[in-house]
Amino acid sequence: MERGDITMLCNIESGNITLLLSRITGAEQTEIEQMLMNGTNPAEVADHYGKYDEFNAFFKSNIISKLNALINNNEISVSDANRFLDQIAKF
Repeated sequence: MERGDITMLCNIESGNITLLLSRITGAEQTEIEQMLMNGTNPAEVADHYGKYDEFNAFFKSNIISKLNALINNNEISVSDANRFLDQIAKF
């Protein structure tokens, strides 16, 4: 997945994991929704379609964007943001 693709995905309404997974995997939303309703978690859905790395990259990019906004609004320090990023880097 290219950087521009990740940016496009960031415009998906927050919480619409079905649409996000559909865009990343190319699968129909109804198929994704059924998997989620059957208890498959979103990362497993992405992995099922061979798109785990793209799914993971999207979330890390989205988190970095949110952290930058918090830093810019003086709601979190850079060192706190870096500690948080260190934690998510383990995943």
